[in-house]
Amino acid sequence: MPLRTKRIFITAIEDHTTLEKGAGGFPNRLYENKANNSKNPIMQIPNELLQFVRRDTYSLLVKGDAGAGKTTLSLTILRALRITTNFFYISTRLSPKQLFIYYPWLGKYMNIVNQAEMAPQASTQRTSYNAPSFEDARLDEPESLFERITNQLMDVKSPIIIIDSWDAVASFMDKEARLNNERVLQTWRERAGAKLIFISENPNDTTLDFLVDGIVNLSQNLYSGARIRELTLTKLRGIRINKFCYIFSLNNGTFKSYGVSDPSGFMINRRSIGNQPNIASPNGVRRNLQTYKSDPTKLNYIRSSYKNLDAALGGGFPTKSIVFLHAHPEVSIKVLSLFLACIISKMLEDGSPVIIHDTREIDAELIRGYVQTHSSSETKTDMLRIFSQFLPDEPLQEKSVLRSQKSRETLGLPGSIRNALEKTRRNYPDRLLVNILGLRACRDIWEYGEQSNSFGRRNDFGQADLTFIIGTQAFNDESKVFDFDIHLYIQHVRGTLVMHSIVPETHSYAIVVERAFGYPIVKLEPLL
Repeated sequence: MPLRTKRIFITAIEDHTTLEKGAGGFPNRLYENKANNSKNPIMQIPNELLQFVRRDTYSLLVKGDAGAGKTTLSLTILRALRITTNFFYISTRLSPKQLFIYYPWLGKYMNIVNQAEMAPQASTQRTSYNAPSFEDARLDEPESLFERITNQLMDVKSPIIIIDSWDAVASFMDKEARLNNERVLQTWRERAGAKLIFISENPNDTTLDFLVDGIVNLSQNLYSGARIRELTLTKLRGIRINKFCYIFSLNNGTFKSYGVSDPSGFMINRRSIGNQPNIASPNGVRRNLQTYKSDPTKLNYIRSSYKNLDAALGGGFPTKSIVFLHAHPEVSIKVLSLFLACIISKMLEDGSPVIIHDTREIDAELIRGYVQTHSSSETKTDMLRIFSQFLPDEPLQEKSVLRSQKSRETLGLPGSIRNALEKTRRNYPDRLLVNILGLRACRDIWEYGEQSNSFGRRNDFGQADLTFIIGTQAFNDESKVFDFDIHLYIQHVRGTLVMHSIVPETHSYAIVVERAFGYPIVKLEPLL
């Protein structure tokens, strides 16, 4: 590295005392930051990382391959700290204009006016952004770039300096010069009370690891065919790391991490059922279940309560399809039950009768309680049929829960299922009929062999417009004879519940439970 640049660093360190005196002995006043009063919610980053970046001074190294989400995380840190001024973002890869194009929320958050909005007739070439805190360093030489960083630290203009990316600067220096300048930069950062965030494109480069105070690694991994983004907290000096790895999403250009799913979130307080009939208005229930108007071009699809899932499947569940809702054995049946209960509640609201056959793969009592909690004038709870010998004596409605023990003894399981479907079809000839049974029941049908040697053959459920098969077992050789149109899989990834469709293949979703109204509402948030 040129000698002139080294002298700049040394001079800056010597002049720090003068800066402190000019601030009356309180150098922090030189870069006091006003909090942002924006009502926009803070994007979620792990709690340990949030504690770390709230410190007065630190150095943080963010590592990851191309496309891992490093730039998004660094911009999110600014928002998490409510910083809109007094920062310096050095970009060696993107121009400020590109940053605001790729991250639309950034311009609104920073209150940066796009001149094209003021003059719509202006061409995109003349579009400009008033972003003095963002520096385009794509064509800068290392010497001039170091001088800019040093000037920022000497004048204590910026409490946070983000270098995106450090590799572009370090690649022009030999190993000895790089180590020397990194040490000098760290020393001056500490004395100036500033914050430095280095972004590195090479996860295997450990040159900075021993110098910086914190290290965050971003990566992408496969879990049962699902691509998941992961954030690993490798090092956070002075911070207790309770959970070292989080999954996260970059949906809509935003960074959002997910913690451990709380099992209690999937519970329904039985005492509240019936005692709080007006816990939420029907409109509020429908809004939180993500319902939406019918699309006349999607008449061959049956909608669920999950708009994102329906869009990924092309409009919903195809009519006459068989859906395998499959969960890892470690996933609680309450998770499966509540996920399914949201779908059932939506279908009942649309006037579709639903039959649940005797199955130990789901909690029928939880489903029944959920449907009752969400009862509205549009929800036809009497159209829910639960054939089970395990339910308590008090039914949802007198005609909604039927005991199938005698029917099963007389007709056998396959016969009792067909009998229930045929009777319901006669009662509701013009309605969509939904059939739900467990994987074990399907195995019984297969073992009985009354219809064919095919597992889950369609003529066993011919009266149904949509059939769900629920299972929590691991795959085995029997899976080769499954006859599915859609295969949904739920698993734990780093403690977070994640769902993705194996057939057809889709991206993954985080299963999030909200209890704003006192009862659980399940949402699917894309993990992109």
